[in-house]
Amino acid sequence: MQRTAWTLPWLAACAVAFATPQEPAAPTGDIDVDELLASMSLEEKVGQLFVIGANAPYLHESTPEHRRLVHLVSDRRVGGVIWYRSKVMETAVLAAKLQAMSKIPLLFACDLEAGMGMRFDDTSWAPSAMAVAATGEPSLAERLGRATAEEARALGIQQIYAPVADVNINAENPVINTRSFGEDPKQVARFVIAFSRGIEQGGGLATLKHFPGHGDTAVDSHRALPVLRVDRTRLDAVELAPFREAFLSGWGRSVMVAHLAVPVLDDTPAPLRADGKKMQYQDSEHSSEISEAEREKRGTLPATVSPKITTDLLRKQMLFDGLVVTDALDMGGLADHFDPAEGAIHALLAGADILLKSDDPDASIDGIVNAVKSGRVAQAALDASVRRILREKARLELFNPEKAMPDLLNISKQVGRPETDALYGEIARRSLTLVREAPGSIPLDPAARLLHVTACDDTTSTASVLQAALAKRSKGGARALRLDPRTGEEEAARAVGLAKSSDIIVLSLTMRTRSGSGKIEVPKAVQSALDGILACGKPVVAVSLGSPYLIRDLKNLPTYLASYSGCDASQRAVAAALYGEAAIQGTLPVTIPGIAKIGEGIRRERQR
Repeated sequence: MQRTAWTLPWLAACAVAFATPQEPAAPTGDIDVDELLASMSLEEKVGQLFVIGANAPYLHESTPEHRRLVHLVSDRRVGGVIWYRSKVMETAVLAAKLQAMSKIPLLFACDLEAGMGMRFDDTSWAPSAMAVAATGEPSLAERLGRATAEEARALGIQQIYAPVADVNINAENPVINTRSFGEDPKQVARFVIAFSRGIEQGGGLATLKHFPGHGDTAVDSHRALPVLRVDRTRLDAVELAPFREAFLSGWGRSVMVAHLAVPVLDDTPAPLRADGKKMQYQDSEHSSEISEAEREKRGTLPATVSPKITTDLLRKQMLFDGLVVTDALDMGGLADHFDPAEGAIHALLAGADILLKSDDPDASIDGIVNAVKSGRVAQAALDASVRRILREKARLELFNPEKAMPDLLNISKQVGRPETDALYGEIARRSLTLVREAPGSIPLDPAARLLHVTACDDTTSTASVLQAALAKRSKGGARALRLDPRTGEEEAARAVGLAKSSDIIVLSLTMRTRSGSGKIEVPKAVQSALDGILACGKPVVAVSLGSPYLIRDLKNLPTYLASYSGCDASQRAVAAALYGEAAIQGTLPVTIPGIAKIGEGIRRERQR
């Protein structure tokens, strides 16, 4: 097969420096996938299955992280990279560098359920999926998907791990929650299809997740294995419905399979790791050892390693013929049961194509190579997966250098566009849902002395954008107070004193979904302080900047506004609505047990 250089002319000099000298350049233009597949070695084929995880700060070439990436791309021939916490220009430069040294074009991926800000610190977050659903307008989901895909492609990112197709019918769900479009399977399906259509019309690859449905669990699969104990009738009617409708629509060419036990589909017991290793969950926000009580010892095989779920159900019964991606292989839901090599082998045997974020890519690649050589993994099965990956790369035009490489000179025109931020603002305004209102609470009186209390479940969250917006509008003054798990009796007493000397209290609840946190709730120290504030008898307007279910922890709140998101656009929308400058028109996409039903929401017209 003829191979030609596939770097943009202006990047050619960089490409020469980036590429390993002995490497042949990647194919360009039209590609014969079967011919390419036939030319690949066993090691190259296995490498294509793996998508490795990386952050993209500035990396000097001598750093261990840079050397790791070069090794995995140049030596192990991995098929792609998923970006986590990163920055725009650093990502674009590093993506171009890695792409230039890869023999076969890399597939770059990213979790972008809530816009580019979800992973790129120098861009804006979009409101959550639940906020989008609260607007009642699937067209906004489509516009959001398209905008996200277009900006991602500008950074060289093709696969977007979104939308979430989970139906969140469990108020205790700590990991899906506002990432879901709601609890009504039909509504979720409409928004999933619209978001997927937007992504793929914008040039990206949508990835529906987390099959077969993670919405009715109270366990975070980052930490341990959730078990979904429902019958097949219920599974068909709820969990599988959005996936089925999306498949029928033709949008969403990829599916992510969850580390989720579903005994009705596969009752094979899940083993614990033979080496007895306990999981240590760690990310940028949380680090903790998984307790013995959290370990799931009675669960069945996770869907990611279950042929009955990935092959029999997804492929054969539901006729899905696109790419199957595992959830991250280093998550507790899988890694508590299989070491890296065995987890990867079992996922491939189950029917997965892309093996995401192994905790030890070298060991996992070697494990699969040896499994193919021994006959444990069939060569035909490996070829089928690699063929699907290569075909999708061809469909995404990654063998065309102008499509694969980020355009470094035009990033500032393509990422963080004003029209994208305007879309975020529109979604935020239209999503606000007034769940409960004491008479006369909204709009706020600009002359009132206001106390803004931010209640947090960690030590880093803020509502600074909302505070600034309230202060700008308040002529009577807007003092600020923060409560978090460190709050003691002295701080609680001070909070009560400030509340007594105020005319009205705005309470911002910032508790939201965080991978690996294991729960979403008002911490006891914060709840105790809030009880004291509420006992003062002053008017309180509470705003959820995250999970709408939080009112269950504070049932006496007289006024409660749900924004479903703490992004800057949502905080600005809340301030405008509280002062009557914008209408409140959203409706709940979920039921809040004992408080409100799905579809409810008190409407308020713009008053100022």
